[in-house]
Amino acid sequence: MRRRKIIWIVVIAAGLGIGVVLVCAVAANLVFQCFSVPTGAMAPTIYGEHVKYACTDCGCPFAVGRLDASPGNGPACPNCGLTQAAGPPVFERGDRVLVGRFSARTPGRWDIFVFRNPNEPRQNYVKRVVGLPGETIELVGGNVTINGRVACKPDAAQNELWMLVHDTRWRPTRSGWAPRWEAEKPWRPEGAGFALDKAPESGTAWLSYRHRGPSGKPENILDSYGYNTSLRFGARAGSEAVTDLCLRAPVRLAVADAATVVEIRAYKDRFRFELTCEGSQQPTCIYINDKLAAKSPRGVLPVGRSAEVVAANVDHKLMLLVDGRRVATETALEAAPEGDVTYEPAPLTDDERDRFDNPTDGLPQSMAAEVRIGVRGGPATIKYLRLDRDVYYVNEHLMTGGGDMKPGHGTEGNPFTLKEGEYFVLGDNSPRSFDSRLWDLPRPVVPQGYLIGKVSFIYRTGEGGRWIK
Repeated sequence: MRRRKIIWIVVIAAGLGIGVVLVCAVAANLVFQCFSVPTGAMAPTIYGEHVKYACTDCGCPFAVGRLDASPGNGPACPNCGLTQAAGPPVFERGDRVLVGRFSARTPGRWDIFVFRNPNEPRQNYVKRVVGLPGETIELVGGNVTINGRVACKPDAAQNELWMLVHDTRWRPTRSGWAPRWEAEKPWRPEGAGFALDKAPESGTAWLSYRHRGPSGKPENILDSYGYNTSLRFGARAGSEAVTDLCLRAPVRLAVADAATVVEIRAYKDRFRFELTCEGSQQPTCIYINDKLAAKSPRGVLPVGRSAEVVAANVDHKLMLLVDGRRVATETALEAAPEGDVTYEPAPLTDDERDRFDNPTDGLPQSMAAEVRIGVRGGPATIKYLRLDRDVYYVNEHLMTGGGDMKPGHGTEGNPFTLKEGEYFVLGDNSPRSFDSRLWDLPRPVVPQGYLIGKVSFIYRTGEGGRWIK
């Protein structure tokens, strides 16, 4: 990763003297450093050198890393799976990041840091800190576990790590496309979403998601990246079934007696979120395997206007938000810091795991994950539906100096314990990241003295910049 000596300073107040500007420049140089990122190990949070595409069918915009964007290699749209026509790539430069120098003193879990590469200290790397001094780290089921417990990501990090599965605002039109959302009557398509003109005669009217591969056949949701689409990389283009999912849906209920229900299944566990309207006598509830896990004593959805519902199963916790705010719930179960309900997954036998991860055509109950949303009690509209998946940290193997293969550091069944002043780091683009898992070193860690600083700001050509919390 290349360091830039130029520090951008925006002078807001007109008429400042040159002396003030020089003082600001010196101060900024002491506090911040700017780096240019050439590789995609942190994609999609931070792009390296890449090519921008817009799907020729659904129109979804996406980026493809330099390694994948070679002539003759058409990438696949992450939203609808269509292979794009390959052409001479026109590369965009990698993102630039602004790093706070003093932040190296107190790294936190999930912070993005620039540091000197322990394998080659003259190189600068950027990764996410996941393991802190004194902790034992192990990657289990795509999650980071610390001292045997799944580490829950804070909201800021989680929002960066949701990755697109499908968004109905990008609608394919090609012949043979099989819609992924299947609507029961009396739902009808409306714009990018669906409308329910009258209450269902009984029970709940469902919209069910069926994930499909490029051929149109049902398959599991995999840890694939739009950024990585080259067939040259084989199974690591997406091979692991992912069950940590997030559904976003702006919902408008017409009457106070109506309710919205979201169900997410992850292997043998079924999670149900029942959201009632403001003024309703019925509480908003969360169920785990049909048992009440948490409830709010009042309804949470407005009547007559749209509200964005976010329901997610991630890091062994259940998130429920309305218009960006968590639904306050009463629960006897353990809760995450943000108030989310936590749970322990039902254990799987080897035979059950094989059945879920290798589904047979026409048997959706054998797939690793299912998602559906429904309405009961009254008319409703859903403006659009967006499904995202969580990052899945892959259990890679590393090649030793002698040419032998062995399990990666901190991978499942091979936990790694950090000493004082050591940090374990991973890339967001897990299948393509050379990080602590794969460093053939006696201590595959970033020492405290190698830390340069926390990434505070990311600038992307043509899209502008954003601050990182």
